[in-house]
Amino acid sequence: MLKTILRAPGDNFTFSLFTALLSNIKSDYEAYYIWTCPPDRFTQFFEKTTFTKPLVILGIKDLLDMWGSFNHWKDTIQPGSQLLIDVAARYPDSNFIIFTSNEHLNKEINVPNIHIVNWGGDITNHSTVYPNLLPVIDKNFNSTKPFISLNRNSRLHRILLLSYLFGNDYAKFGTCSLLSRDWFGNDELMDMLPWKFEDRHSDAKEKLIIGYRQIYKNPALCIDDYLIYRNNNNDNVTNFKTKLRSRYVDSFVEFVTESSFASPAFMLTEKTLNSIYGCNFPILLSGVGAVAHLRELGFDMFDDVVDHSYDLLPNPIDRIIAAVDNNSRLITDIQYIKEKWICATDRFLFNVSVAKDIYTWYNKRAHAQFNNLISKGTL
Repeated sequence: MLKTILRAPGDNFTFSLFTALLSNIKSDYEAYYIWTCPPDRFTQFFEKTTFTKPLVILGIKDLLDMWGSFNHWKDTIQPGSQLLIDVAARYPDSNFIIFTSNEHLNKEINVPNIHIVNWGGDITNHSTVYPNLLPVIDKNFNSTKPFISLNRNSRLHRILLLSYLFGNDYAKFGTCSLLSRDWFGNDELMDMLPWKFEDRHSDAKEKLIIGYRQIYKNPALCIDDYLIYRNNNNDNVTNFKTKLRSRYVDSFVEFVTESSFASPAFMLTEKTLNSIYGCNFPILLSGVGAVAHLRELGFDMFDDVVDHSYDLLPNPIDRIIAAVDNNSRLITDIQYIKEKWICATDRFLFNVSVAKDIYTWYNKRAHAQFNNLISKGTL
């Protein structure tokens, strides 16, 4: 039995994969497919649903942060992860198979009756149309702002990145945006920041405060158009064509600020995919190991050009500072950036070819993990 509670726009890849794998199960089970957006409905599903079968299979799209990403970096797990742990504890005699969009979810959930199958994050959405997207190789070499930092909803790491860029006077070399004004509840950055600063952060802390005050006092410096989806259907490909392509034409480097950052588990989305089709050098601010995961997928991460040493730093403040400081030349030396891009043109096109086939990679991995559960007798 499969009951679809709510589907995310453009989720044909994961939904088809889910239904295909369910068809291989011979034992008695109940299965649900659900999107974590909105979080209230996701929570109510677990509050109101009584599970009756010995095998419960949950296909869960999106992050499990329940839109709450401001927890302390050392001990945070996503609230949705804790919800799943609590549900499994209420049914100790049932096995729960969790299909998840989150990489490294096993670092947040480690209980004996929860088993995880990774089906890829929102980077797999719109799988039928993204491969037809034309890469942006017609760059504007007269551009005077060679990097972009396109930020949507006001997650804390995005605010910190923008503050640090402005505080270092780097923003003049790029186009920085934030999609909403809803973070203007605090006029001082430190009043809203839960992450712990160490003595080594003293200089960076001052720059963060200075940069935050700049954009707080003058939000027009980075506030972007909120209405990015005219049809209200998360049409990321149309958004790329109509609004983002011109920004990629004018840029060569991108700070990709993903939806997840501080929690051990992370999810890659269309933001990463846009940067690949936009043919920009990526500086990826996501969970620890996100860059390593892209290498595993087969992407060239331009390690000879971009310093990705930030990727394995567990402290989120260190990770943001290192991403900017260690790549300062790549975002300020305009001639250097353009020369590096010209030399790497074929590598950008190679990455686009990899992007068109990530669905095969994620499909094979999910099948392998699922078959492993069958061989162990879990299913």
